[in-house]
Amino acid sequence: MKSEDSAPDRPGPAAPPVLKEMFNHVSARYDLLNRLLSLGRDVFWRRALARRLVARDYPGSFLDLATGSGDQLLASREFWPHAELTGLDFSETMLDIAGKKLKKRGLEGEADLILGDVREPPFESELFDSVSISFGLRNIAERDSLYREAFRVLKPGGRFLVLELFFDPRSLVAPLHRLHLEIVTPWLARRLFKSQKKAYAYLSRSIMAFPHPAVIADELKAAGFKGVEYRTYTFGSAMLVWGQKPLPE
Repeated sequence: MKSEDSAPDRPGPAAPPVLKEMFNHVSARYDLLNRLLSLGRDVFWRRALARRLVARDYPGSFLDLATGSGDQLLASREFWPHAELTGLDFSETMLDIAGKKLKKRGLEGEADLILGDVREPPFESELFDSVSISFGLRNIAERDSLYREAFRVLKPGGRFLVLELFFDPRSLVAPLHRLHLEIVTPWLARRLFKSQKKAYAYLSRSIMAFPHPAVIADELKAAGFKGVEYRTYTFGSAMLVWGQKPLPE
């Protein structure tokens, strides 16, 4: 996989400013956190994203932004056994965990793990068939900058996919979802992750504040993506939004 010479080592603009430090500290329990926030459904959602990846050219080249501990890369490998996989993240410790996880599953060397800024991915233009970001967009304050870069590195006809958690106040289970995010998750975090309980409280709040998938779909359209669609999962607690980079006219 071709990349430029330098890989910026800084997080995108987000709240709190110490986001990178926070993820470095919580990395050891990040997978457990995902199970907690999603009630174990994040594995299913990642597979739903992997099914919608597209390969313009065999065997496919996929970039996962804010790849964290590598779970989306593993889900993609299930459905695309020969694709070239690349994960980009600003957390050194997260990428270390991703590497160990790949090795444990006999997939060492099956993905390029690159330290860098998702707002400035260090790759040539029109390099990837699909670009994804799972549970990372809500930590980016300037989403339009990420959309522009995803558009740039995609091949014409390539697909950009966003998997994210959100809160839908119109959902039939909204009261239970709110209870889970505002009461249950912080309560468990205080007991399971005492040293980083503020970090987990932040992550719950970021879900509550994230826009409806229709808003994200409109943002993708404004960024130039075509054929934008979205689906929600598990009573409106997760979204998958996707769109294509247009082919030349």
